[in-house]
Parts: sequence; C-alpha cells; structure tokens
Amino acid sequence: MARARPIVFITDFGEDGFYAGILRAVAASASPASPLIDLSHQMHAHDIRQASFVLALALDYLPRDAVVVAVVDPGVGSARRALVAELDQRVAVLPDNGLLSDVLAALPATRIHEISGDAAQRVAGPHARGATFHGRDLFVPVAAGIARGAAPGDFGGPAGDVVVLRDVPSVSTGPGRVTGTGRMIDRFGNILTDIPGAVVERTLGAGACLVSVGGVDAGPLRRTYADGAPGELLTIVNSWGRVEAAVREGRASDRFPGTEPAQIRFEVGGE
Repeated sequence: MARARPIVFITDFGEDGFYAGILRAVAASASPASPLIDLSHQMHAHDIRQASFVLALALDYLPRDAVVVAVVDPGVGSARRALVAELDQRVAVLPDNGLLSDVLAALPATRIHEISGDAAQRVAGPHARGATFHGRDLFVPVAAGIARGAAPGDFGGPAGDVVVLRDVPSVSTGPGRVTGTGRMIDRFGNILTDIPGAVVERTLGAGACLVSVGGVDAGPLRRTYADGAPGELLTIVNSWGRVEAAVREGRASDRFPGTEPAQIRFEVGGE
C-alpha cells in the first residue's frame, strides 16, 4: 500500500488563534499517516497576491508528492469556485481567486479541476457546518482524500479558465531595461520581487547593471548583503533567484514607510 502523501498548509489564519490548529486536527483525523507541514500561517490577511508569490517560490522545495492546502480566501462563502490543481506530481487545493497566478506563469499546462460538492462529499466526506470556514469543511477534507490515494480528477471536471491576478507576475522587459515591483516584505525588511536574475542577465548581459528601487538609486546588483556598507540600500539576486532590495544591518522597507510592496517599482538597466 502506498504511503499517505504529506499535507502542506499556507494560510492567513495566523499563529495566535486556533484556526490553523483546527486545520491540522482535521487533516490528522482524515489522513492519520500524512506528515503535516506548516509552510506558513502568517500570510497577510486577505493578501492573495502575497500568498500566490510565496506558493510559487516554495513549490519546488516541497515534497514531490505534497498536497498543498492554500487558504487565503476573502471571498469564502461567495460564488467563487474551489479547485484542485495538478502541479506536476504535487497537488494544490485552493479557492479560485488568483492564488495560482504565479504558479501558472511557470506551469501554464497545469491541469485544474473544479471541486464538485457532490464529489467532494462522496470521496472525502466533508461535513459543511457553515459558509465561512471552507479550509476546515472543504479544502482539508479534499486534500486528505487525495493524500490517502484519491485522484485529483475524482473531485470534479476540468475547471476551464481560472482567476488570474492582474500584473502578476509584475516583470516586464524592454530594450536595455527590466522592470517589476515588490511582491512582499520579509521579517528582515527585505523587499522581494518576482524579477528573475536570469531574465536580467538575458536582457542586459552578464555585465554590471544599475538598479533603482522606488526611484532611489541602489547602485549595481551585488552578490551578498555583506557587499554593501552598513545602512546602505542595495540589491542582490537572492537565494530564490529573484531581485531583492535590502539594507545591510537594517530594513529596506523603512526607506518607504507606509508603502505597499506593489507600489515600490524596481528598474534594472545597463550602466
């Protein structure tokens, strides 16, 4: 008998309440042999754009057979659909609200199924107790059914077109220039973008280039945080292969107080 697949959680439920714990409890009851992995319950509340970015960055590092439960769902209880997406060998169970935007940019041939209520109840046995906690009542039970061996297509037919967020990914290229915006600010105050270093090199060549962050000159791309002077705004190609703004021994986000990441424009050009 095949082992139960691991279940991975990414939500905006936070660590200071019991909502995330309830997801784990339901998963442990429905698929006791599944390892449970909390990727993050600290997505900003209702921030689909951030969660889409994090899901895409993390995907390659998850177990190859992972079943991801992604719940950042300001439209819960509305007419928005519920989906099962086949991401190569991995699977994601999530609302149809744009959470797949960054993943679909990298995996455009993804097979996506719309979850049918009848099929979900038949295969996974979810028992809805209201309209506002689909993580507990729908997404986790479906994920547990897949983790135990159900096929993603058992839950419904092809979804057709799904919701994709506008300007996600944010990257655009032109003669001698690559532009994009911030996508999230991490706990160190670094501003992460979705601009691939490989796109910068392909567009501008392997030589030095200059970066502007929110209209502020950040000099050339550096290799590490330590390549800047203490307190200096700098940019690197980070461990995810994306352009990032940082301040050595400080917080780049403090240079743009009260500004959302998507409002911080990055421009990378040749010298």
